[in-house]
Amino acid sequence: MFGLKLRETNILKIIEDSLAKLSRHGNVDIQLKNLLENDVVWIDYEQMVTTLFDLEKNAIEAMSDGGSLIIAVVGDEHQVSITLADTGVGIAEENIPLLFTPFFTTKPAGDGTGLGLPSAYAAVKAHCGDMTIESNADPNKGPTGTTVRITLPRRQILQNKDSKMIVHEDD
Repeated sequence: MFGLKLRETNILKIIEDSLAKLSRHGNVDIQLKNLLENDVVWIDYEQMVTTLFDLEKNAIEAMSDGGSLIIAVVGDEHQVSITLADTGVGIAEENIPLLFTPFFTTKPAGDGTGLGLPSAYAAVKAHCGDMTIESNADPNKGPTGTTVRITLPRRQILQNKDSKMIVHEDD
C-alpha cells in the first residue's frame, strides 16, 4: 500500500472524471448505472481515475464499429464493485491468462505497450482489491464483448495489526 494517497472520495466522481478524460468515443453509447446508496470510499483518487480511464479506453477501442459500454457500480457497507461491460470484439480465450502480463498486447505493433492492464491490475491490488476479466471473441458462442470487474474495499484494512498507516488528506 506504499505510495497510495488515500482520501475519502466519491466513487461516482472518479468514474465521471475518468470518462471526461476520453477525448472521443465515436458511436459508442456509454451508460453509468449507480446502484449504491453510499458512494464514499477511501481511495487514491488520481490512481483510480487513471485505472478506469485505461479500461474505458480499451473498451472503446474494441468497438471501432460502435457498441455500448455499461459501467455499473454496486456495493455494500464493506466494498464497492465496478463492472465495465462492452459489446466489442472480445478477447480470444487463449489470451485471457496473459492479460496482466507486462508488455503482452493483442494490439498491432505501435498501437499498445502492453502496460495498461498490468498497471490497472497493480493499482487495484494496491488498494487490497481484485480485478477479473471475462470475454468472448467467438460470435458462434454468443454475443462478443468483455466484462471487467473491480472490487474494492471501502476502507483500507491493515493486514498486520502492529503496522501503522499515515493517511494524508489534501484540502
